[in-house]
Amino acid sequence: MSKEVSLEVVQLELLLGLADLIAQGFETALLAALEELDGRVLFNRRLDGDPRFQRVAAVMVGPDADVALVFLDHSGTTIQVENAGESGRTIAREAEKARNRVISEGP
Repeated sequence: MSKEVSLEVVQLELLLGLADLIAQGFETALLAALEELDGRVLFNRRLDGDPRFQRVAAVMVGPDADVALVFLDHSGTTIQVENAGESGRTIAREAEKARNRVISEGP
């Protein structure tokens, strides 16, 4: 089933595209963008052995708790954002499980 990308995921991608990753660093830029969107980090981990990316963060944004994967390339200068619901990656299923745990725990 295909799900449209939420406005918040698009906003996240735009905010991260404007961030100075060299000056701020990945985590700081990510947290600043999520603060603007009232989002939260589900996990942020290294991707050892991945040919394209060094890190991935799973984040939850928007009123529908949409999950996005934010990848940082090996140069540390480029970010790629994927809607977890559209991703075929195993880590996307892990991210959705993390979101479900957060939602079930409540505020």
